[in-house]
Amino acid sequence: MSNPEEAQQQHAVTLKLPTFWTSNPRVWFQQAEAQFALRNITSESTRYFYVVAALDHEAAKRIIDVLENEEHNYKELKKRLLHTYAISDQERAAKLINMPDLGDRKPSALIDEMLSLLGNHKACFLFEYIFLEKMPDDIRVVLANEDFSDPRRLAQRADALWLARSPLPQLVSEVRKPSYWQTRRRSDKENEKMCFYHSRFGNKARQCCPPCSYQGNGLAGRHK
Repeated sequence: MSNPEEAQQQHAVTLKLPTFWTSNPRVWFQQAEAQFALRNITSESTRYFYVVAALDHEAAKRIIDVLENEEHNYKELKKRLLHTYAISDQERAAKLINMPDLGDRKPSALIDEMLSLLGNHKACFLFEYIFLEKMPDDIRVVLANEDFSDPRRLAQRADALWLARSPLPQLVSEVRKPSYWQTRRRSDKENEKMCFYHSRFGNKARQCCPPCSYQGNGLAGRHK
């Protein structure tokens, strides 16, 4: 019967962590530690080496002093990587204030992105203001007096309003827009009312033979 250390090694064989996400280290560690838990990898040194193996050249260079430490301390490695790559509160605030418009995203996608920037902070009146400012006018009016204590619940309400927005005006304009063949038939009928010269040469025609509905150009004064 294998001992716990051998069992961990067997589980670890199938583990391959994604390359470290310098843009979102906190989420990367959550993913990595979920993989450790699924494979019952509890050894600090084993976790350490798997994280080191997932670092790219730039990330490894930034923490070379930790890597050269022979203690192989997983907690210290994690702490250093989070400190190095996690964005500051000032950077979080800047990203929130400069949040891009809703575009074709659902409101819930926007709220998810905004909440990810809060970290351990709670949503406040400024957070609510930024979110509402990104909403279309008709949705903003409806949500203005909604309870904002649960941002995700409010986002679900916003999603429902967003999905219920009617695309009819656009559809109607498309229906009313004449098709190519309608335009072609109308053009053919108009040409039938003009004489050969005007239907063929338009304003450049130098002759005209009645009956002709073309509103004259002076050059076509002669009748054939």
